[in-house]
Amino acid sequence: MSFLLGLLTYYVIVGGTMMLGIDVGGANTKAATSDGSFVRLIYAPLYRNKAILYPVLADVKRGLAAEGKGINAVGAVMTGELCGCFHTKRAGVLYITEEVSNMFWDAKFFNSDCAFKSKSSVDKAPLSFAATNWLASAQFLSEEYKNAIFVDIGSTTTDVIPIVRGKIKAKNTDFERLKYGELIYSGVLRTSVSSLLKRVEIGGEEYRISSEYFATTADVYLVLGNIRKDVYNCEKSDSYLHSVRANKEVNTEKEVNHRINATRRLARVVCSDLDEIEEESAVSIAEQAKEAQVEELIDSMKRIKEMYGLKAVVSAGIGDFIVKEAADSLNIALLSLSSVYGREISATFPAYAVAKLLEAYSST
Repeated sequence: MSFLLGLLTYYVIVGGTMMLGIDVGGANTKAATSDGSFVRLIYAPLYRNKAILYPVLADVKRGLAAEGKGINAVGAVMTGELCGCFHTKRAGVLYITEEVSNMFWDAKFFNSDCAFKSKSSVDKAPLSFAATNWLASAQFLSEEYKNAIFVDIGSTTTDVIPIVRGKIKAKNTDFERLKYGELIYSGVLRTSVSSLLKRVEIGGEEYRISSEYFATTADVYLVLGNIRKDVYNCEKSDSYLHSVRANKEVNTEKEVNHRINATRRLARVVCSDLDEIEEESAVSIAEQAKEAQVEELIDSMKRIKEMYGLKAVVSAGIGDFIVKEAADSLNIALLSLSSVYGREISATFPAYAVAKLLEAYSST
C-alpha cells in the first residue's frame, strides 16, 4: 500500500504537461518551463568550482516541487564546458551531462544538429553538444521570424545570429563564430572595462587605463541607470560562491549607495579615486565603455545585415537595451522579446527555447 502511495505521489509531482529547459553556463544556470510559469536565473560560477552545479540543479528541482509543477521531460543545453575547471571542452560536456542526468532522470540534450539525444549519445560524441544554447534560441525563433538578426546579450557574451528564410546561417562552433562576429565575448555584467577600452578621455585629456580587474560592465550600467541594483546583485546575494568584491562592498556595506561604489570602482580604472577625480569623470568612463560596446555590436550587425540583406532584429537577454541603440544607429527594425514574453523569459531565453523545442519534439 505504501509503495502504491509513493508511486502515486511521484506521478503527481513528476507528471504533467510541461517541459523543463536548462541552460548550464559558466557563470549562470538558467531554467524555465515551456509554459513560462517557472523561470530561474541562478548565479553559480561553475568556473570557480564545478561541484556547485549539483546544489544548483537540486534547488531547481525543489523549486518545481514546491510550486507543484509537473514536468514531463527535461531538455538541456550548455556553455559551461569552456570553464577552466575542465581540461578540455569534452570533459566539461561529459561532466555537465552527468550532473544533469543524475538530477533529472532521462534528460535529453540538444546538439549541433538541432536534435535531442540521450546521455548515451552525448558520451559518444560530446563536442556536438558543446555551446548549443544560442542554437536552441535561434532554432525556436526561426519558426516565426524567417528573416532576422537574432541578438542575445547576457552577463558575459553576445550572440549575433543571422536567420535567413528560416535557416540559421551562423557558424557551428564558438571558435568560428568569434572569427565572423557572430559571437562577441562581452556582456553587461561580467566584462572588464579594461577589455573594452585602452584609453579614456577625461577633462579633454587622453589617459591610458589600468588592465586590472577594477570595474566591470555591471558598474558601467548601474552608474548609467541601464540595470537595476537587484540585477547587479544577482551575482552577489543569491550566489553559491561570493566574490571578494561582493563580501567587501555589498554584504558588509549595505547602507552605502551601490551607485557610489560603482563610481569608485570606475575611478580605479585610471588608478584614481573620487578624491582625485570627480564623480562626473567616473560617469564619463562608463559612457565611453558603453559606447565601445555598442560600436562593436554595430560592426557585427552591419556586416550581417549587408551580407544577408536582413531588415529586422530580434533581441533577448538582460542587455537588450544595447541592441536598441545599435539597431537605431543602423536604422533597422527591432523587436525585443521582453515585450513578447516578459523580462524574465527574455533573460533566460535559451532555457525557455529548449523547453519549447522539446515540447514540439515530444508531440511528434
